[in-house]
Amino acid sequence: MALTAIIPAAAEAQSGPTIDFEAVTDYRDRGLSWSDGEIAARARIELPVTTSIDGSVQALTLRGSDRHGGADAGFDLAASYSGYEGLIDWRAGAVYHLFAGGNGDLDYVEVEAGAGASLGPAVVNVSASYAPSQDSIGGSNFYGRIGASLGIPATPLVVYGHAGRSSGTNSGSGNVTRLRPAGSYADWAVGAEYYIMPFTVSLTYSDTDIHRDELRVPVLDHHYGEKLVAGASIRF
Repeated sequence: MALTAIIPAAAEAQSGPTIDFEAVTDYRDRGLSWSDGEIAARARIELPVTTSIDGSVQALTLRGSDRHGGADAGFDLAASYSGYEGLIDWRAGAVYHLFAGGNGDLDYVEVEAGAGASLGPAVVNVSASYAPSQDSIGGSNFYGRIGASLGIPATPLVVYGHAGRSSGTNSGSGNVTRLRPAGSYADWAVGAEYYIMPFTVSLTYSDTDIHRDELRVPVLDHHYGEKLVAGASIRF
């Protein structure tokens, strides 16, 4: 949720904190719904500590998510270190995912790293996230991703897409279904954003290669399929 897209650090450098608010028709991460297919709201504050170190806090409504033990809200506490060399920007960090209002052991930690290259209006990036084995996610989880975006010249329109794959170990507790409901799987998405400062509207199509007969917990079957998600955000 924090470094799922690597944005060139030099282009995003800020002298002070930034705040953004977003509403989406379904909050999807790595192709899976985190808000039970319902409308969700997200707020994020990013605070630069130095020119290379950033901290951020994100809050998300989860709508009693079945995926996350009935949690009503999720919070990400993140820190990252970034730099650049020529056209290449890189970033590494860690995220602590906390869940409120749910049942059981839900919180977990991930470390993340990625790099991006920009050429004019085009950006290509790769990233990886790794959650060491934890009881709350039933083992370990690794997510690799490649993405790209392209700003359409002379317009406020950006088109983007990504492909990723989730894998990891399974401790046998059953909690592995939170992040991998049918074992290792791939996800992909394409979409577009229309930006008029400070507002952005978006439309994203996402899907996975998970099949219904592979699901370990059938109640999650509406969380993984193809979905068209609309969103609107404002940033200060």
